[in-house]
Amino acid sequence: MNSPWIAASSIEPPLAWERILDSLRHEFLPIVKMRTGRVHGVEAVLGGFEHTPFADTLDLFEAADAEDCLAAVQAAVHRKAVAACRREGVPPVGRLFLNVDIRALEPLPLPWPGGNPVAGPGIVLEIAQRLGVPAAGRRAADVESMIRRLRDGGFGVGLDDFGSGSAGPRLLYEAQPDYVKIDAFFIAGIDRDLRKRAIVHALIGYAHTLGVLVVAQGVTVAAEFYLLRDLGCDFAQGDAVGPPVRDVTEIGETAPLVEALNRQDRRKPRDQGRLTEVIERLEPLPSDSPKARLLDYFRVHDAQSIAPVVNAEHRPIGLVRERDLKRFVYSRFGNELLRNRGLGNTLGRLIVATPVCDIATPLDQVVEAFSSEEASDGIIIVEGGEYAGFLSPAALLRLVHERNITIAKDQNPLTLLPGNAAIVRHIEEALADQARFHLLVYLDFDNFKPFNDHYGFRQGDRAILMFAERLKTLAATGDAFAGHIGGDDFFLALHGGGEPQAVVLVRELLEQFRSDAESLYDAAAREQGGIVAKDRYGNLRLHPMLTVSGVAIAVAEGPHGLNPDLLNAAIAARKGEAKSRPDKLCVARITPP
Repeated sequence: MNSPWIAASSIEPPLAWERILDSLRHEFLPIVKMRTGRVHGVEAVLGGFEHTPFADTLDLFEAADAEDCLAAVQAAVHRKAVAACRREGVPPVGRLFLNVDIRALEPLPLPWPGGNPVAGPGIVLEIAQRLGVPAAGRRAADVESMIRRLRDGGFGVGLDDFGSGSAGPRLLYEAQPDYVKIDAFFIAGIDRDLRKRAIVHALIGYAHTLGVLVVAQGVTVAAEFYLLRDLGCDFAQGDAVGPPVRDVTEIGETAPLVEALNRQDRRKPRDQGRLTEVIERLEPLPSDSPKARLLDYFRVHDAQSIAPVVNAEHRPIGLVRERDLKRFVYSRFGNELLRNRGLGNTLGRLIVATPVCDIATPLDQVVEAFSSEEASDGIIIVEGGEYAGFLSPAALLRLVHERNITIAKDQNPLTLLPGNAAIVRHIEEALADQARFHLLVYLDFDNFKPFNDHYGFRQGDRAILMFAERLKTLAATGDAFAGHIGGDDFFLALHGGGEPQAVVLVRELLEQFRSDAESLYDAAAREQGGIVAKDRYGNLRLHPMLTVSGVAIAVAEGPHGLNPDLLNAAIAARKGEAKSRPDKLCVARITPP
C-alpha cells in the first residue's frame, strides 16, 4: 500500500535541537484494563527536562513551533519512543500511546522514517487538549478531518486530557476517536467529590454510547480505582495501577497492582451477574471478511438474524442483519453481486451501527440505550472494550420484567421509593463495603401530624411527595440511595464522598424543603409562622411550619465492627437532639461497645 506520509529525512530537526533531544528520555506508563488487570498498552512520557532550557513537553513544543521546526522535533521525539519499545529482544507491550501536537500535522503529514512503517493497531496517537487545539483555534470539524486522515494511515486515535482544554463533548461527538482520556483533574479525589463523580459518570456513558473507550488518567489511590471501575471506565493509568518505568521490559502482560485490587474487592456490580447469564455469545465476524462469507455465516447459524462485526482489536463496530441480505439472496444475480470484488469485497456498507454497553453497565442505562432507535436489533455487550456478547430484545425485556417485579414487591405506593426491605439490604451492603466512606441518614418530618390534621391527608401527601422528589434528585447526582421507610420517615445514603461535602448536601436538602414547605400553608399561617391547633395533651398552641430533621451516621472507611442494630440504636438515641438543633441535623460517629 502506498503510504500517504512524508519521509522524516526531509525534515530532520536542526543540530541544536538534536543535542537537546539527545538529553531527554522516555518513561513508559502502563495503561491497564480495570476489570481484568491486563496491560492494554503504554504511554510514552518525555522526561529529563532538568538538563534542558524547557520545563516540560508543552514548553518544548511551543519553542519548536516558534522556530518553525515543530514537525521535525515531534517526529524525532516519536522515533525515540518507538525505538525504545521496538528494539530487538524487547517483547511487545501492546499499544504504544504517543502525544501529538496537531500544529505539526498541517500542512505536513505526520513524519516517520521511511514513510510510515510503525502504523497499525500498535500505535495510538493522542491529540492532546493542551497541545495545539486551543492555540491553533481548530474547529471540531478540522480535528475530525485529521483523525480520519490518521486512521487512513493505520493509526489508532485518542483525545488526551479531555476536559482540560476548550474542546468538549461536541469534539467527542464529531471526531469519535478510539479513546478518550479523562483529565487527571476530574480523577483526583473523585471518591470524595460528588460533583466530579457526576461529571465523569455522564462522560463515560456518553463516550460508550459513541463506541469510544475511556481511560482515567492519574489514578493514585484504591478508592479512586474502585469508583471509576464501578462507573464503567475501561482503562486506568497512574500510581494505583502501575508506576512509570524507564525500561519497558519491566511491564508484563498483567498489572499486579490491579489484580491485587480486584482480588481484595468483593463487591460486584448489581446487574453484571444477571447480564452475564442472559447475553448470547454469538460468534463475531471480522470487519475485513468478504461479503460472500455472510451467506455461509447465516447458513451455519440459521437461528440468528444478526452477525456482530469486530475490528482487528476485537472491538465491536456494528451488526450485519440477515434481512439486509434479502435483496441479494432473492435477486437474480444476488449471489454473484455478493462475490463480485469489483463492487467492494468487504462488509463495508452492510454494517449497521448499534449501541454498545459494558457488561458492568447498570440495567437502567442498558434500558436507556435500548430505547434509542438504533437499538431495535439489540445491544452489543463489551468487557474491557472488547466484544463479549449480544443482548437481544427478548433477553433485555426479560431482565426488565424481573427487575420490575422485584421493585414492585418492595416499593412505597405513594412515593415509589424503595421500601423497608430494600433499605435494610442497602444498609447491610454499605456496612460490608469497608473500602469507602458512607453517610447513612434517617430523616423524618417535624410538626407533620398537626399539619395533616389541619389541612387534610391530601395536603399531607403533597408534602411527602414534595420531599420525596427532592430526595430522588439528590440520589440521582451520584453514588447514593434514597428510600421511604413509611409515613413521614425516610432514609438516605451517600457513598464514597468525603464527610464534609456529604453533610453539606444533606443540610442543603433540609433547607430546600424548609423553603418548599411554606408554599403548602395559607397566607395567615405563613404570616404567623405556623398553625394554631391542639397538641397531644389537648392544649391549643402554635405549631411551627413543616421541617425535616435528620440523624446522619458517618461510617469511615476501614474496619468498624458496626451492624444494623447498632446503627438503629444510635439513630434512635439522637432523634431528639436533631429536632432541637437550628439546622435540624445531628451528625455522629459511633463505635461498637
